[in-house]
Amino acid sequence: MKLQLKHIRLYTALIALFFGVSCVETDELVTPNVASPVLVVLQGSSFEASAPVSVSGRFYELDKTGILDNTVGIDSIPVSGLQVRVFINHTQEIGSATTDNTGRLVFEQPWSSLGLSAPASGNSVRLEFAGVHKDIAFRTYHNVSVR
Repeated sequence: MKLQLKHIRLYTALIALFFGVSCVETDELVTPNVASPVLVVLQGSSFEASAPVSVSGRFYELDKTGILDNTVGIDSIPVSGLQVRVFINHTQEIGSATTDNTGRLVFEQPWSSLGLSAPASGNSVRLEFAGVHKDIAFRTYHNVSVR
């Protein structure tokens, strides 16, 4: 009986210790998740080695005021005059473009500007389109490859 009481006390102490250390408060996330302020639709992903890379994009702001009304829904409004910078390797800016009044832009560069001096079939590069809309930064990724 004494041995059982010792075991019960030991198990109780271990359980209390377990629950005591598992309830530790933490700080906020280091990188908070923020929804992108724009919807980005990019087209153009495979190009000949002799042709320039030409990616077209459309940038929309989503109007969610009618989200609860099935006759209205979510509306997409083109974002005009949006300055978009294009990067490779996270920090190397290779160009920029501004959206027109329909929210459209075209980014065109030779493969050499993307770091491929001798592009070969199967090579690929990740482009990063970045900007700021309504004081919220956004970044979207798009892969392009050599046919």
